[in-house]
Amino acid sequence: MRYPAGHKRETNERILRAAGRLFRRQGYAATGVDTVMASAGLTAGAFYSHFHSKEDLLAETLDTVFREARNDRPKRLSQLRGREWIRAFAAFYLSKKHRDTPDRGCPVAALAGEVGRIGGKSRAVMGRNLRRMFDTVGQQFDAASPDRRRAITTVSLCLGGLMLARAVNGSRLSEEILRTCRETVMEDSQRP
Repeated sequence: MRYPAGHKRETNERILRAAGRLFRRQGYAATGVDTVMASAGLTAGAFYSHFHSKEDLLAETLDTVFREARNDRPKRLSQLRGREWIRAFAAFYLSKKHRDTPDRGCPVAALAGEVGRIGGKSRAVMGRNLRRMFDTVGQQFDAASPDRRRAITTVSLCLGGLMLARAVNGSRLSEEILRTCRETVMEDSQRP
């Protein structure tokens, strides 16, 4: 049976979107290829016509979810610059909504630990996208001379805060972690 032009690409994208949601919600190790393919509406047998291995799927999925995460940021962020952008980013990133929707949230907070253990292509994709995050945040501190040190600190505080808040979700401690990290980022964005 002949498929229309673009069918394989569209199917591949469907698999990547399904994997992105599942890996972020359940974790890479806890999500099997069968589950990913079923979520994409396909049989497990079709997997190897798209990917060489589950690790290759993870690397391609990371590229996809990083791209989606950049596009899914609140529209308001695209209208802001500088310290206002940093405060709005912290308010968005360290929010209850972001905490409670890991399947649509930041892939770093959801998958960094597993990617660190797996290594390979996935680690390279994670590193490339983290550098992009640092560059974006650093430019908000100073467009002429991006402050990479403050960017790394800010991103790390946001990531760590979100991960810890998710670890104790459903408790007052979770809310306290989000609030404290958000306030700290906002206070830091006020200083020269």
